[in-house]
Amino acid sequence: MIKLKYTFFLIFLFLSYSSHALQLGDQAPNFEAETTKGNFSFHDWAEDKWVILFSHPGDFTPVCTTELAHAAFLQPEFNKRNVKLIAISGDSIKDHLEWIPHINDFKNTIKSNNVINSIDLLKEDTDVNYPIIADIDFSISTLYGMYHPNAKPNSSSFGTTMNRENIRAVFIIDPKKIIQTILIYPKNIGRNFNEILRTVDALQLSQKHQVSTPANWENGDPVIVSNDIPLEDLNEKFETNDINIFKDYLKFIDHPGFFNGSDKSKKRSKGGFK
Repeated sequence: MIKLKYTFFLIFLFLSYSSHALQLGDQAPNFEAETTKGNFSFHDWAEDKWVILFSHPGDFTPVCTTELAHAAFLQPEFNKRNVKLIAISGDSIKDHLEWIPHINDFKNTIKSNNVINSIDLLKEDTDVNYPIIADIDFSISTLYGMYHPNAKPNSSSFGTTMNRENIRAVFIIDPKKIIQTILIYPKNIGRNFNEILRTVDALQLSQKHQVSTPANWENGDPVIVSNDIPLEDLNEKFETNDINIFKDYLKFIDHPGFFNGSDKSKKRSKGGFK
């Protein structure tokens, strides 16, 4: 009887472990990948860089084409931030390679809202240079929780006829291979890669200076400092005299090391308080 109970306990532990969804703070699981840039081990390929691993439902599909094009368009910006991009779907390497010219063609139609950034990006090689994983058996997608068979819509109006497809998942992974952000979108909603870039900026700033970012924060905006730091120590720690206190638990300082913040951005981040 005791052996039977112990056996059931082991089965319960195994099922609990095998069904455990990845969470923030977990180490990103390693895997062997077949990609458009060759075969490799994920951790070895990642090196000591930040990584954005993102899934898409299928090749030659409308929403996915626009997404991978925007990721390619922003490659120079991700490179500046020491970030590697890698995409994944259940399609073959052959399909990926045939689809990439379509992605590049659409990428050439993209214009940045920021004229300066647009000019800078046009000087760079923004064709698809990041690898795309062929996860035909969905083993990697399942490992990362990117494959959800009940996530509708599964086909037709979004350009696919497959019964098995990934949802639109994004994992932002730091140089220590720790998952810092998980974003999940349904198949019919395209992701905002400017927002993903903004999130990377916030994560990197937070790790470097131990600060938090307020709602709608953008690069150059004021940031929130920890309440664990005594008020009298803020000036020395952050080398600033510009400390704004809204409440005793909500204190702002200028973005550390950033010298192009505008009064408008400060007002937006601080909610307009005096």
